[in-house]
Amino acid sequence: MTDGRLIEELAVRLKAKSIYDLRQVARQVGVPRPTEGRKERIIEEILNIASGNTDPASQSASGAPPKSAEYDKQLVVDILRCREISLSSFGAENPRGIEMQVSSATVSDEPTEGLLYDSDGVWYLKSKAGEVYVSDSFVTKFSMRRGDYVKGALRRKQEGLAGLVSVSSVNAVLPERLSSRLDFESLAPVYPVKRLSAVCGKDDIACRMIDLLSPLAAGQRAFVVAPHGTGKTSVLKGIAKGLEQNYPELKIIIALIDARPEEAADFKRSFKRVDVIASTMDAGVHVHIKTAELALEYAKRQAELCRDVVFILDDVTKLTRAYNSGSQLNSALDSSALDSVKRFISSARNTEAGASLTVISALTEGGDAIESAIYSGLKDFCNMRIALSQKLARFKVNPPIDIENTLAFGDERILSHEEQCVAVKLRKIHEQGESVIRLFESTATNEELYKALK
Repeated sequence: MTDGRLIEELAVRLKAKSIYDLRQVARQVGVPRPTEGRKERIIEEILNIASGNTDPASQSASGAPPKSAEYDKQLVVDILRCREISLSSFGAENPRGIEMQVSSATVSDEPTEGLLYDSDGVWYLKSKAGEVYVSDSFVTKFSMRRGDYVKGALRRKQEGLAGLVSVSSVNAVLPERLSSRLDFESLAPVYPVKRLSAVCGKDDIACRMIDLLSPLAAGQRAFVVAPHGTGKTSVLKGIAKGLEQNYPELKIIIALIDARPEEAADFKRSFKRVDVIASTMDAGVHVHIKTAELALEYAKRQAELCRDVVFILDDVTKLTRAYNSGSQLNSALDSSALDSVKRFISSARNTEAGASLTVISALTEGGDAIESAIYSGLKDFCNMRIALSQKLARFKVNPPIDIENTLAFGDERILSHEEQCVAVKLRKIHEQGESVIRLFESTATNEELYKALK
């Protein structure tokens, strides 16, 4: 909605108010001497404030107090919001940020970029410069969606208000082309068949074992199932590093939920082409939920460009706890929290259109009663599982992969016939009590391992 249409709508709503209601609204938005003058004068003063033509006055403590404290709170919110839009020089008439007459308090425009999100019906960019206000007119004109990565310019006021004044690209695409993009929710899912190998060297035993015993494919729901202290985060990090090295065109997004600050900083330093979005342990549960959901929406927006996207969440147990924080029974798991996480994980899919979204997360096994309930509710929700063994970790076996419980459902669509036969042989060797890890350590590649087993 443009500034002009907002003002017209406000004028209609104000004219429908009685003189007494108008005075209450005028007092809240900063009209000077709100009890003086006719109805038309009060409406004019309110609209001048809404359009940014005059500044609101501070409320005076002198004079008789109002007879009632009641007023139309939504109308006041809409007036102040219209003022923000007007002061920021946003509008559908100026979507590309052409220079306009602005207050002398305005400084030069700055480049900005960040993720688009909404809060209480108001749009913002989450950028390094902080929160940047985004007009509804931009969102409507360019058909922008939550999770879009927007580049443009912001204009800042001395009082701290920063607003987007131009959009140069959305998800690295010209904004005018967004209207024809796909809708992620309408993409038809198909079985995962495109293999993703994270192996990046002889010493990468963990990824070599995963590649053969539980192959990763585009569009899977994958869990690293592990008790505390077995190194599940290290496994996730190793997978991300391998995929980053092997697939330059792959979009990789890591969401760290309730993470230790040093852990979040380490992840951000460890990758060059991976987007790391984190909420640290000093943030509240609502921040954890918003961070995870915004990161997932960002992943969906990337998949809508027909890209293969891998979304890594560390970890799903912490996210479920965050959703469960509103439960009246702190020692029980609310089914709605589990349902929220299931909807989150089920976003993973391979699609007929060629795009895919792979979701990989850590799931804690055992632990307290809540963690046990989360594990029971989610353990069968994946179609690829990497299990870690506490016993092997205790004996310093690295990687502590539990071969018996590590598998991918439908791996016959991913592995060749020869690889399937080798995987079966390895499982038989494991059942006989022999060390499979030594076989991997004694060979440089999985191809050498195939030959050795023949």
